[in-house]
Order: sequence, then structure tokens, then C-alpha cells
Amino acid sequence: MSDAKKDITFLLKATVNRKKGKVLFAQVDSAFADVLLSFLTLPLGTIVKTLKKHHEDVLQEFGSLTSLYTGLANLDSVHFWGGEGAKSILLHPKSSFDADRQRLKLDISDSPPLEYFDCPKKCRSFARFKSISMYYDKPEYCRYCGSSPMNREVAKNEVQTAPCDDGVFMKKTSSFLLTDDLYIMPNAGLLQIARVLGDIDMDEAETLNVTFELHEVLRLLMFSLISKNPLSIIILNAHLEYKKVTEFTENVSNYNSKKMNLKLVVQKSTKKLLYAEAEEDFVDFLFSFLIIPLCRVKYLLLRMFPNSRDKAIDNLFMSAIDCIHDKYYKHPDAKNWLMTLNIRHGYILKNHILPLTEEELPEIYRNVDWLRSTNFPNGQGNYLIGPRTYKVTDDLTVTPFCIVSILSNLNENNIPMSDVEEVELQIRLKEGLSILKASLTSKCALTDALLSQVMNRQPTREQG
Repeated sequence: MSDAKKDITFLLKATVNRKKGKVLFAQVDSAFADVLLSFLTLPLGTIVKTLKKHHEDVLQEFGSLTSLYTGLANLDSVHFWGGEGAKSILLHPKSSFDADRQRLKLDISDSPPLEYFDCPKKCRSFARFKSISMYYDKPEYCRYCGSSPMNREVAKNEVQTAPCDDGVFMKKTSSFLLTDDLYIMPNAGLLQIARVLGDIDMDEAETLNVTFELHEVLRLLMFSLISKNPLSIIILNAHLEYKKVTEFTENVSNYNSKKMNLKLVVQKSTKKLLYAEAEEDFVDFLFSFLIIPLCRVKYLLLRMFPNSRDKAIDNLFMSAIDCIHDKYYKHPDAKNWLMTLNIRHGYILKNHILPLTEEELPEIYRNVDWLRSTNFPNGQGNYLIGPRTYKVTDDLTVTPFCIVSILSNLNENNIPMSDVEEVELQIRLKEGLSILKASLTSKCALTDALLSQVMNRQPTREQG
């Protein structure tokens, strides 16, 4: 993060109740509202990477995604198609909103611009098309001259730009009210805020002028993901509050017949999940969480679990698409972008089970003889080389499967083989979304997402 970004400030006029240790609401300008909405455009992997970089010492683990990301980082590149290239796009995922995010007053993502590979001799086909490639498994040498190693270059339309003075999401003249749980609404009147806040005692309220810099904005992102009261935590040092959703209504049907097999290894006496044994397709699926923009995740999950708005980030997403009138947005399609932000071209899995779509080929690759990926011949493929088997722990840490290590772990924990059973499950859309949801909030993602199925099934085979 550049020093210039560290000097950027936002002024919030916060109405608080010190006695209750609560921020009632804050008045913010369009620049700050833009930064808030930009949280939703970040891929999950970018969020984990950013928070690890700036808040490693106080990082509240982002469900199981932190351990998923760390396990990916520790996995040797020999497991990936294209080696470090495929691994890198998962550790440093791009979003189709990256170029727009650079125009914010403060872009917290530090996302590098799109790069491609070009022959230094600027070779062209007989049709005078340039020979370029965008994929991590780019050709080592130009296919026309055959002798020049391909160079990495930055796409001209994604060169770093200056912040935009007239807004990115919101029109510059707009101002907004922001509640403690990040419900955002136009600054339109007293009765509107009263309906949102309910019965509050304004006699004990006072107004504070609060400055948010980079540090506070990053903390706001972190606490929005895990709490219901991020503003009170940051401004008044309040205790973290969260609502545990114990009941929800599922509203999903499997939109395709794609499925993956997963073997869960469970301790019979305690019904505790010891680990999962998975093939590369399931691990590919887990790693693909990191490339999905947060707004797309929220759109998918709130359709399946409509009653599970248990974190402030859920309110930010829902208020952005339901509460704010189109007239406040700079672009008429802004709401649609937040609901349907596509996956970056060349990232999506060949056999993905989630209803995700890929963006169109970037402008730089149109009307050129662009070199297609060996592993992604049609823009889709796999990250991991197979066939291989992996061990996946309850917090989604992925390691190569090693029977010696597993037996040693069982012995260390005094778990006899006679107390171990295997349960095989098929993972389709419903189960996949359940795992995605649990990964955001729980350090026991597989247990929370799949344990009920484990409890209701008979074991397929006992060990010992």
C-alpha cells in the first residue's frame, strides 16, 4: 500500500450513545459510500490476502477461508497446472471490477493491473494480428518466430489511474446515512432513519466528528465480515456482537447434474469429523471460493438462505440493491453489477457446480490472434493436476494425502481404528453452497455444512 493511500482521510459525522456503547448512525459522503460498496467487488481471496497483509497481528479469522488460503499458499506448485502460474491466480485473484476500483478515493485491494504476454519482436500472423496470451500457462516462446521468449506486459486499459472526482458507484452530490450494522440509505429524512433504527432514545445521543484513514477502513472491512456492529467496535471500542442463525429456509434446487464425490472420515464414538479424503475436483472447488467476488457470494447465499442476514456485510449488500434508489447511482446498471459480477475470464472451472458466469474477453484480446491456454482451451479448465488425493480438515486446510501422517495422528490422539468410519457423500449445488456459506463464518466448515448428512447415513465401510 502506497504512502499516499495512508494519508487519505474520510470525515464521518457519527451519532452515538456512549452509555450503551453504540453508534446509532453516521452521515457519510459519496466517496466513502463508494469505498464501502467496493468491498462487495473484492474476490474472497483478495479480502483474505489484504487483511493478512495489514492486520496479521489482530486478524479475526475469516471463517475457514484464512486456513484455506494458507493451505493453498503452502501447497507445492507441482500440484498445479502451469506450476506457480495457476497457484498465483488463486492467491492473487483478479476481479472484472479491478480497473474501476482504481478510480476510488481509496482502493484497499492493491490489485495489480491485468497483464498479458507478448512477443518482444511484435510478431504478427499473416492476417496482421498480434500474437499474445493472457493465461498463466503461456507459451514459453512465440509461435511465429519461434525464438523469442514471451514478455509480460500491462494491458493499456488497466494502467493505474488517478482517483475519480465524480464518483464510481454513487453520484458525487449524494450523501448517505450508515447504521452500525452497515445498512446504507440516502440522507433523506428523520422518519426514514427512525423506521430503520426503531425505538431509540435520542435524548442520550451526541454527535462526534470521526476521521477514518486506511487503518480504520481495513478494520471496517474485517469487522463487517464477522460482526453486527463494526462502527461501534471501531469508534467506541465496543465488544463484538454477532447473531448466530440457527434456523434458515433453504431455497435452492440443483440447476445441473454435476457432482463430486467426497469421503468423510468420522470418529464413531463422538461423531467428530476427523478429516475428508478428496480428489482434485473437490479441492479445485474449494480453491475456487477465493476467486468469487463477495457480492456474487452474497447473492448466491441469500437466495438459498434468505433468513441468514447475520453479519453487517449482508446488510450492506441488501441495502445497496433494495434501499438505494437508482437515481443515486452513477450508472443505471450499478445494482445489476453488484448482483451479477462475473468471474474474471480464464478463472472459472470446467466442471463448476455453482451458477457462476465468466466475463467477456477483455478488450485487449479482441481482434488479435490471442494464444489460448493449454489447460483452459475454451477459457475454462482446472487448477490442480490429477489424479491426486488430498486430505481436507474441518477448517478447509488442504494437504496432500499421506496415510503415514494420518495413522500417526490417530495414534497421537488415542483413536483406535475400530472407532473410525468412512461416509461417502455426493456434493452437488446444495451441498456446495452450504460449504461456501460455512466457510465464511465457521472454523468447522465441513462439520457445519455436512454433519447432518453424516449423522443420518449408514457408514459405507468401517476400517479395522
